[in-house]
Amino acid sequence: MKRHADILFYVSVGAGMALATSVFTMIGGLFAVASLPWIVTGVVLAGLFCGAISLSIGELASLYPSAPGIRTYFKAAFGEFPSLVAIYLYLAFAIIVAGLESFVFASVVGMVAPDWPREATVLVLLLVVVGTNLAGFQLPRGLQIGSTVGAVGLVLVAAVWALARNGSAPHPLSPPLAGSLAQLPALVGMSIFLFTGFEWVTPLGLKPSAYKMQIPVSMLLGLLVLTLTYVLFTLGAAAQVPATSLAGALAPQVALFRQIYGEVGLYVGLALSVLAIFSTFNAGILGGAQLIYLLGREGALPPWLAVMSPRTATPTGAILLLGSLASVSAIIVLTFRLEITAALVGATIMCAVYSGFVACGLRLKTRPAAPGRRFTNPLPAWAQILLVPVLLIVGVQTLFSEPKTTVSALVGLAVVLAIACLLATYSTSLRAGERRAATAMPRRVE
Repeated sequence: MKRHADILFYVSVGAGMALATSVFTMIGGLFAVASLPWIVTGVVLAGLFCGAISLSIGELASLYPSAPGIRTYFKAAFGEFPSLVAIYLYLAFAIIVAGLESFVFASVVGMVAPDWPREATVLVLLLVVVGTNLAGFQLPRGLQIGSTVGAVGLVLVAAVWALARNGSAPHPLSPPLAGSLAQLPALVGMSIFLFTGFEWVTPLGLKPSAYKMQIPVSMLLGLLVLTLTYVLFTLGAAAQVPATSLAGALAPQVALFRQIYGEVGLYVGLALSVLAIFSTFNAGILGGAQLIYLLGREGALPPWLAVMSPRTATPTGAILLLGSLASVSAIIVLTFRLEITAALVGATIMCAVYSGFVACGLRLKTRPAAPGRRFTNPLPAWAQILLVPVLLIVGVQTLFSEPKTTVSALVGLAVVLAIACLLATYSTSLRAGERRAATAMPRRVE
């Protein structure tokens, strides 16, 4: 019984971290570029890809249990500088998604209370999240499970109800929303965004033996739940909501809820957004802050980012920095309406990071693990090798999925890459300076 409860907790963390409010914005983006069969195909393939990625991550986690994954894996496999670039890309993704989540949440609140300014919602949300993290509050296991089950349940009930009703707005399979095989790589890349965050369960193993089977199996189960949820939601939304209303919709889940529940659907959409904030946003800010704190402790960032509150045991400086950057990200997305651009850039970053995880797994395959803890990736080596470039290709294709946002997405990615490389260079020089200072011998006074 205890074992099953542990697995349920792991599944709820993995699925809950991925099921953010912004995933529905990306689903609206999918409806803008492809027809229903191709969207479903892209989502299913993305789920399978993430399943393969999770096997590599599971193997890495068994080698380095409870470690800050991305920094540890990339450093062990490829060295200092590549690991720093990877961690800064990961943090950039967290900042982009934090801004996107804030904007989408504010938009959902605006649907319920049209007179309430979005800027105020973003500000209040970020202040609450940062304050919660500074106070050291983390969701108890029961609330984590409950928030994830509640969010998944709201989506599945609405989707099944929508499919059971007579569809009033069947999705057309003809142009301009018809898909093609040439679009499939981009659709897969966009759909991978829907699953990002499933790997955040890996540092949370409740005992060392969990990394042998429970953590890897839980990631696969979480991905299965997410795939089923997204496919049913997509089918249900297409059955009830006009295609033109879904294409590029900021909050297609609210459109579906209103269609089947009437005006009450607005409040159901708000409830789903609140649950997503509980299970995703709050933990995401804390997780990102812990990575910044780690870099501060290593001497790769200024020491004030390694300050830990003695009362709450939270990384105060890192939380304040990440909260500030998330606020800037939210303001940029809100001011320039860059929600789709932000989602596409985020998807491309994570395709590259996931490709790196698989490459790390291949590189560290011969590294020994503690007895009774090693999980071995069952995929053949050739499949893992093939997955590395395939993920990079679908990530690049994602940038070109929507012609209206291609330029802004390319510029955004270039800026993020440049900043990540500059920060990695800065961190490398900072650490080198500390090492030189530590090894320098004081002059002997005659």
